[in-house]
Amino acid sequence: MAESNQVPAKRLVRQYPGQAQRAYRHLQHLIGPQPQILCIKSSNPFNVQIPVNRNSADLKMERSTSIVVAAAIIAHFILFPIHEASTIKVLKAYSFANTILFGIISSSHHELWLSAARLTILNSTFLLVFVFLTVSRRLYFCPLSHIPGPKLAAISNIWLANEFRTGRGSHTLLKLHKQYNSDFIRIGPRELSIRNVEAVEAIYRGKYPRGTFYEVGAMNGEFNLNTQRDYKLHTPWRRIWEQAFTSSEFQHYNPRVEKHVTNLVAAIESAGEKEINCSKLMEDFSFDVMADLSFAHDAGMLSGTGDNTYMHFIHKYLSALGVIAVLRNLSQLVKYLPEPPDVKAFRLRGEALLSARQKLGTTRKDIFSHLLRTDTETSTPIKFTQAQLNSNANLIIIAGSDTVSTTLTRTFRLLAMQPIILHKLQTEVDDFLKTGELTVEGVRNLPYLNAVVNESLRLLNPVPMGAHAATPPSGVYIDSTFIPGNNQISVPPIALMTDPRYFSKPDEYIPERWLDWHEGIKDKRAFFPFGYGVHSCVGRQLALNEMRAVLASVVQRWDVVFGEKYDEREWEKGVRDHAVLQVGELWVEFVPKGKVKYGNEVGEGTCHGSTKHQVTKAHTLMFVVEYFHSINKPVKAIT
Repeated sequence: MAESNQVPAKRLVRQYPGQAQRAYRHLQHLIGPQPQILCIKSSNPFNVQIPVNRNSADLKMERSTSIVVAAAIIAHFILFPIHEASTIKVLKAYSFANTILFGIISSSHHELWLSAARLTILNSTFLLVFVFLTVSRRLYFCPLSHIPGPKLAAISNIWLANEFRTGRGSHTLLKLHKQYNSDFIRIGPRELSIRNVEAVEAIYRGKYPRGTFYEVGAMNGEFNLNTQRDYKLHTPWRRIWEQAFTSSEFQHYNPRVEKHVTNLVAAIESAGEKEINCSKLMEDFSFDVMADLSFAHDAGMLSGTGDNTYMHFIHKYLSALGVIAVLRNLSQLVKYLPEPPDVKAFRLRGEALLSARQKLGTTRKDIFSHLLRTDTETSTPIKFTQAQLNSNANLIIIAGSDTVSTTLTRTFRLLAMQPIILHKLQTEVDDFLKTGELTVEGVRNLPYLNAVVNESLRLLNPVPMGAHAATPPSGVYIDSTFIPGNNQISVPPIALMTDPRYFSKPDEYIPERWLDWHEGIKDKRAFFPFGYGVHSCVGRQLALNEMRAVLASVVQRWDVVFGEKYDEREWEKGVRDHAVLQVGELWVEFVPKGKVKYGNEVGEGTCHGSTKHQVTKAHTLMFVVEYFHSINKPVKAIT
């Protein structure tokens, strides 16, 4: 009965509006003053405005969010034109801004966790806006946006760093040039890979500084000859290095190289006809030579008395180096980060070699006898600091051992695959030995030997990535294509030296192309295995001497065939490019010359001579046809 006597609230409000408003004001008086409110229209029974709490912290949060969004936009437009913004300075400014922001937020909240949560939200907002603007600009509004290439590469250098991490670096670049059928490929937000012979001289003649790739020099604590970007320092440094590779110095080096070649021959002889891991054999040889000619150190790799873990640490160091070098920001931070154990082990071994060498002074004739001296040919005498010496020691270890061994290993693999080339080389060496002596100088001018070495360096270059340079602010034209300023550019040797515009049948191993009767070279400018200009390899002649001496000494005594353990697929997996090429195991047999049979009895199969010392019918036919095709050709090397 009581419910039936109730009057709807809305009707009461309409009948007595004044009383309803007075009741609301009385209620407000009872509960006291409230924070700032926002009155909204509501369909409540009294048809009055209901207060919704909006305290000052909420309003501050809204204002802070707006300010953060504006800050992200401003930061983007400030940083984008700076082509090499300092990572350290940017992080310091960002940390300082966060400190101030946290102080402002915490002044409005007593709970620390709530202040931290709001700071996280504001940082997320800032980064989201900043990343969105950066990605949009790099994809659609960057001066390089019109150049083809993977979209992920245009967004971040992380894409290219991952290619080097997985060992696919130069292979990916070569694939991209073919995929897009373009001489210019965008491989980073501000980085181009160029496959055009006109770019070699334009980029590497010394007019433009080295690119940000070489900021990785900070990984060693100091820059070395290879990573020094300042020409004011690089020029006198290179002059010091060049003094270590003059013809007079080679008179002291060559007998030592020959001694290590003799040790290599002895190591092969001691193995008999057992399978040998050619990769390790060449690593041991080249490391022994490097340690002797650089540090006056008997490494004992070939004899088995040395530290066999050294090459492991070199490879680990190179793997890290390739990734860090691509990420410029990481290169600038690396010296503040914990040092990876393998990198530290490599560094400490290098410092130990250098420390022992420094105790010997400068009287012994080797590379460091020049680097330890004070150069007085300039108005201001130049002497390397200890940190610079340590960094240059690392450079010598890598450049003097790993690159030579890789080239030799891959050359022996191709000689095992193509016995006709092996036979031609053996014939030339045998003919030479009738009147000459197998020494470094003696084999220097053998035409076919040089042709084999050149073809290996062309097709199997140990540094296939190419040196990086920075374009000037005004930009540069390369073969009528304009490259905007403040960008990184490089010419991968692997892309140029396998281009059909410059070499006929570029993917085939044809040493004859380097003989004057052959027409396999269309533009010799495309051949730059040791780099070009002021940044070319200063130890080029030493590397060539080592390779020629080893090849001549080995093929004069042995045929080369694959061992039973050799697996083509495993070999291909083992070839990895981390800015410097690395190879896996190569199991071969060095069989006394003349024991390998070339005939039809093998029939179909592979070129695994192994224990029977036989080579396939296909290789035999190839040998016969090619031999009679070239037997009457004049043999004179192209110089």
